[in-house]
Amino acid sequence: MRKGFIVFSVLMLAIAAADVSAQMGSRRGSGRAGPDRAAKTQEKPQNSVDQLALILAELQEDLKLTADQQAAWDAYARNVEALASDLARERGRTKEVMQMQVLQRLDHAVDVARDRLTAVEDIAAAAKKLYAGLTPEQRSVADPRLATAIAAAAGSGSANAGTRPGPPDARK
Repeated sequence: MRKGFIVFSVLMLAIAAADVSAQMGSRRGSGRAGPDRAAKTQEKPQNSVDQLALILAELQEDLKLTADQQAAWDAYARNVEALASDLARERGRTKEVMQMQVLQRLDHAVDVARDRLTAVEDIAAAAKKLYAGLTPEQRSVADPRLATAIAAAAGSGSANAGTRPGPPDARK
């Protein structure tokens, strides 16, 4: 039980760290902001699914993937989207879960945490495979942003919120 709690705590810290990383300037280093990018940025996503789709689309565009890298990207994106879908489905079950007996709710919470951990492990494995196939230039684009999609999938709503341009010293 303690080991499970530690694993779950590390998972939550990783998601929080990804969110903080995103707030520290996930767009740094992309170098270009063409008319298509400006139009996408001005479209404020209405929900976390739209926000996640935008984050993934922008990252995919910025990575400039080759045909050989596309399969690894597709696996990563599919796993991130699956986590988001599972979380959205679980949010929709709130009323049903609240009607359960306390022991059933505890068991349900453990099952949800276990499923979430498995989903994040799947994302991590896909991300590692994708990252291994990236060029050094692509890695510099991916480094601050690859894990950000996990936070967006978790529906934190702040995966890109609070991002301020400029060096970290200027953000104090």
